[in-house]
Amino acid sequence: MPSVLLVSSNGAGMGHLTRLLAYGRRMPADVRRHVVSMSQAVPVVASEGLTWEYLPSQGATGLRPATWRSLLADRMSEVLGRVDPDVLVFDGTHPYSGLDVALAAHPRTRAVWSRRAMWKPGRNGAQLDKAAWFDVVLEPGDLAADADRGETVTAAATRVRPVTMLDREDLSDRATARAALGLPADGPLALVSLGAGNINDTGDEVGAAVRALRSQGVGACVTAPSIAERAYAGDDVHLVRHFPLSEHFRAFDHVVTAAGYNSVHEALRLGVPALLVPNDATSLDDQVTRARHAAERGWALTARTLTGGRADALVEELVARGPELAARAQAQDPGNGAADAAQEILRVAGLAAAPGTGTAS
Repeated sequence: MPSVLLVSSNGAGMGHLTRLLAYGRRMPADVRRHVVSMSQAVPVVASEGLTWEYLPSQGATGLRPATWRSLLADRMSEVLGRVDPDVLVFDGTHPYSGLDVALAAHPRTRAVWSRRAMWKPGRNGAQLDKAAWFDVVLEPGDLAADADRGETVTAAATRVRPVTMLDREDLSDRATARAALGLPADGPLALVSLGAGNINDTGDEVGAAVRALRSQGVGACVTAPSIAERAYAGDDVHLVRHFPLSEHFRAFDHVVTAAGYNSVHEALRLGVPALLVPNDATSLDDQVTRARHAAERGWALTARTLTGGRADALVEELVARGPELAARAQAQDPGNGAADAAQEILRVAGLAAAPGTGTAS
């Protein structure tokens, strides 16, 4: 049976894992897809009907870096020998030393580096040399690519359109979405996805967003698990848990979200009016530039912070102008590159004819 091994690094969210699932969803049913992930969220892939295993990151093990790299090489060598995949796809911005050792010990397996762009300028350039470990570097497009000034801009890659796990036709209708998430059938609701926070603290991004939404008569739906135990505050605040949450995006009238790759592309491609609050504390992802570009194109609103009394005017504008901005974003949507990426991966594995996707530059 043809086999693909999907390997995700340990990121701040679920972006790497979700992107791999976007590729896997678009491969033929007779291709076995097995996931190895450093994300503790990896059990969610079972909902996709995929087998999986958890590989703890260096930080999760507490091992010295050199010891962990040796462990990684041994573990990945064992997985490659057991699964014997036609191709390994690593999604991350930092291929770990030890992966090269494992690949060299299993030369039958081809290798693809799925590497998103929009790196903060001047950072991580040394990692680009690791492209030599792989047969192809695959770059999922970014809607803010015109504003990208990071190290990947001039690096060789096979580029495809922006990638999201779902397309608009995959979404449930509003009534079904709200029922599935346990939300009120009527009334406006906004998804607040800004990471951990306290909905009762207006000096906190999450709290400021929730208070401003309340003042507009909009119920807030929060996603961070850390909020669940201490911050449930009444009928107008709801905790939502579902994977993939984008399946039920029609439950929401608005979204207030960080500006990571998945968050932005899901909101803009799937038509949810968005207020983007970039996280500038990320080590590499240039969320500020991505959010600013979306605002300059008239696709979304953005603000560096919602605190200090800024949230009210921003949320008022989101309610008033959000649908117009979302419609503009959808009108300029280039389409989903996930199927093209999947075809390219299968081509590298020798499992499909060259599809002519993307452009190498």
